[in-house]
Order: sequence, then structure tokens, then C-alpha cells
Amino acid sequence: MLRRRGLLLAPFTAAAAPALALEFPNRPIRLVVPFAPGGLTDIPARLVAAHMTRTLGQGVVVENRPGAAGTIGAALVRAAPADGYTLLAANAASNAQAPALRRNVGYNPVEDFAPVMLGVISPFALVVRADRPLRSMDDLIGLARREGRVTFGTTGPGGTGHILALMLTQQTGVTFEPIHFPGDAPAIQEVLAGRLDLHYAAAARPQVEAGALFPVATTGSARWSVFPEAPTLVELGFRGMDLVGWNGLVAPRGTPAGIIGALNVAANLAIHDAEVRVRLAQAGLEPQGGGAGRFGAFIAGEYARYRQIATEFNLFMD
Repeated sequence: MLRRRGLLLAPFTAAAAPALALEFPNRPIRLVVPFAPGGLTDIPARLVAAHMTRTLGQGVVVENRPGAAGTIGAALVRAAPADGYTLLAANAASNAQAPALRRNVGYNPVEDFAPVMLGVISPFALVVRADRPLRSMDDLIGLARREGRVTFGTTGPGGTGHILALMLTQQTGVTFEPIHFPGDAPAIQEVLAGRLDLHYAAAARPQVEAGALFPVATTGSARWSVFPEAPTLVELGFRGMDLVGWNGLVAPRGTPAGIIGALNVAANLAIHDAEVRVRLAQAGLEPQGGGAGRFGAFIAGEYARYRQIATEFNLFMD
């Protein structure tokens, strides 16, 4: 059961009061992560789950259910009872991109889930091999004009990298050719080997700090604390390039408001914990937090945005 912690809970206790009266939770909670262990959705989910376990007095148990851009795990949670005991670590792929670009994922990310809390956001860096004479977007555009194209690594059709490549091609008049890989690691290896010009990545910090890769620019609406010297694509004048990765907690639609409130309290305490924030920063993740309504509006905006992108670039997958 949720432990009151004086003034720390003051802004949230009204929403959580019904659940407190019901002594929620009285058994372990399952947190479904729709991707493999160790990734940028799994890391914050485990940190938040461990802290929530201490706050709630019941285990918050992470269960990885990867596959199909996160839609397998998301569909599993959609079908679960709306009692607060099954949650989803929702992210940009599972709860915005995939349902926007694929017509038959089996759920609507806005209508079929009850938002709990936005956990983290993560911009992306456009990285090149550090010993190449590529230090700016102008350098990359010049390369494309000379060579006929810039090869742009992505982590699959319809993902953020693919979308960025299409946007850059549209806005520069030169070709940023998307080359699809099964993940960041093989794409980064191809950049390091000199067989790929450019990759977008959320997890290239070790290679940059080692001097092997160089961040030409980043996505997001403001400079990324991981690479503060790299300009954002937005500040360079590119439109719509504030795309970021994100994840947070959602529950099945119909979960009682009091239970959502109690979960929101526990999740906010986790995301504002000093040790958790240090661990998130080490992974290049920017903690968010806030109310369930804020996260719901955020998801709706992201879903609408990717629907518009899918229409503009004819990116529907089925």
C-alpha cells in the first residue's frame, strides 16, 4: 500500500485517495516492457519499478515481451484487466509510430490506454566517423552533392531514423538514403568501418567520448545535455526535426481514476529520486514526470503527428 510521505505527496494525494482507501495494491504489479532487456525502454522501466516497489510495498515486476516494434507487448496490456495490476512501459514506437503507420496493430494508443506518467525523453544524435571531414550539416549536404547521396543508417522502416532521412531529403534537395539495420549496434559498426556515412543514435555516447564518432547535430527542441556542443536540427532551420524518443507508464483503458492517481504518485516519486535521475542521466535519458493528463495529451499529439507524417510520406506499412 502506498506510504504517505508528508509534503512530498501533497500535490497528488487527492487523486490517489480512493486507491488508498482500497489499500491498493495488495499484490504484485506486472510492468510489461515491449522490448528486449537492456534497451532504452527497459532501463528506465527497471529503475522506476524498483523505486515504486519500495513506495507501494508490493513488487512491481518487469516482464519483457519484445516484438513487432513493441506492439506485441502493448496489445497484451490492452487486453489485461483494468485493475492497475498490469502496466505498459509505453514508448514512441509502441504507442505512436507503429499504430500510426500500421493499420492493424490491434489497439488505438489514445483510446485503449489510461495514461499514468511520462517518464523520460531521449533526443537522437546524428553521428559520423570522427576522422572524416564532416563537422556540420552543410558538410553532409556537400558530400551528398558530390557523391550523389549520403547513406543514413536507421533501425528499420517507418522508425525515427527512416523519417529523419526522408525529411532531410525533402528539405535539402539532396539524397539522404535510408539504410535499414536491426538495431543501433550494427549501424554504428558500419559507420566506424567507413561503409555508412551517418547514423542517428540515442546511445552513441561511449563512442563519442572515445573519439571514434562525432555528433554533427541532434534532434529535439533544445540542445541535448549529453552533447551540448552539437546544434539541434531545429536551430539550424530544419522543420519538424524535434522528434525524440520517449517512454512512460500506461494502464488498460477503464482503470479507476483512484488507482491511476496512486500509480502516478509512486511513479513521480521514482522519477524525481536523486539516484534514479543520476542513473537516467548516465543513459542519456531526460526525466520528465507530471500528471496523467499531461501524458495523455502528449501521446495524443505524438500519435497525430506520426499519422500526418505517414500520410505525407506514404509510410503506411500495411
